[in-house]
Amino acid sequence: MNPITNIVRGDSVTFECNIGENITDWKIRCEIYNSTYSIKKATANSGGSDDQIKITNPTTGEFVINIDKGETKDMCIDTDIEIEVETADNKIYTVYKNKISFNTQRIDWETP
Repeated sequence: MNPITNIVRGDSVTFECNIGENITDWKIRCEIYNSTYSIKKATANSGGSDDQIKITNPTTGEFVINIDKGETKDMCIDTDIEIEVETADNKIYTVYKNKISFNTQRIDWETP
């Protein structure tokens, strides 16, 4: 699996995900991490909110993970991402694990 490479530190990021099965009433958790920093996101039924992970089409398994620009600014170039689901009958599966290569942000000012 190739790493995710088109992400810039300091940018907002939305991951559009699809696991291809009915995820009604499932819990979804995501962690983006390296040796010094961690971003944790979850669905509302798993301690997070729809602003963090929102299920957009439960029947087809579609959801989005939103990462704020302030959260990505301190990420190292080499970072990991892991997404796990917990089914309605309490089974837990890791559905995605990969590397993210954050690019250095060039523009770093609020106004021109």
